[in-house]
Amino acid sequence: MAALTLISAFCLVLFATVSLQDKAPALPKEVIPYPVVANIDFAEGPIFNSRGDLYFVNYVRNGTLGKMTPDGTVTVWCETGGQVNGLKVDSEGFVIGADAGARRVLRIHPDGKQIEVLTDRYQGNPYHSPNDVCLDMAGNIYFTDPSNETPEAPIGGVYRIDRSRKVTRLLYGLKYPNGLAVSPDQKQLLVAETMTNRILAYDFNPDGSLGPQKTLYQFPNSTVDGIMFDEYDRLWVARWLNGTVDVITLDGKLVAEIPAGGTKVTNLCFWDKSVYVTVAGSHSIHRLDVGVRGKPYTK
Repeated sequence: MAALTLISAFCLVLFATVSLQDKAPALPKEVIPYPVVANIDFAEGPIFNSRGDLYFVNYVRNGTLGKMTPDGTVTVWCETGGQVNGLKVDSEGFVIGADAGARRVLRIHPDGKQIEVLTDRYQGNPYHSPNDVCLDMAGNIYFTDPSNETPEAPIGGVYRIDRSRKVTRLLYGLKYPNGLAVSPDQKQLLVAETMTNRILAYDFNPDGSLGPQKTLYQFPNSTVDGIMFDEYDRLWVARWLNGTVDVITLDGKLVAEIPAGGTKVTNLCFWDKSVYVTVAGSHSIHRLDVGVRGKPYTK
């Protein structure tokens, strides 16, 4: 009887695991990119808050953060004093930004005026160029710090800021780490390594450190930038020079390659059942109606 109970429990776990992937709808065969924001100096870092406000960087000119409200009104929301790339919104509605221009990570009040510097150096040394950020369900902040490293001497790093504001370097020696995301089950950190055109995966150890590097997916051409998960645990990848948003599974399969409507595709985020993509080559943000939502990344 106990053996049957164990087998039944195993089958239920297996069914739950498989059913999520089985529920994933087929993505549209053709998606028409619809421009929603223009006049962006260098389009990057799109992210929504819980009210449906879309934040992004470099509206009108470099160094600003733009904001589009649900009614379509677009304004310069914040003057950062630097030049931010990646953005996320935390559980309290504050905007977290990787400020490459001023070499720091910021936390910006919802009013767009009060700016807190979370970190601007590690062990006394300034960062190279913080590029992108992500959050986990425990409230930790992760960010990449690439530089103009060469393949022979890579110096890119990945750092974590915990809830007490302690900064820990998790990785060093990467070849231009760019977009990053914590897996939906909170067990892995995924990093887009731009110089090698691949998505790296690291298991979290019990103490929060990272295990050995694995390659989740190797793209055959250039290149990878921002990444984010959908509600079916698939990873969406902004393909900078490929002009697409590609979708891969956590077992390393490519399931879609969707044209983003322009060149220099930098980053992406979800709202409702659409993906919003920053396309730096056209100085704009495009909406792709793909029929799936994003996965929550914070409580």
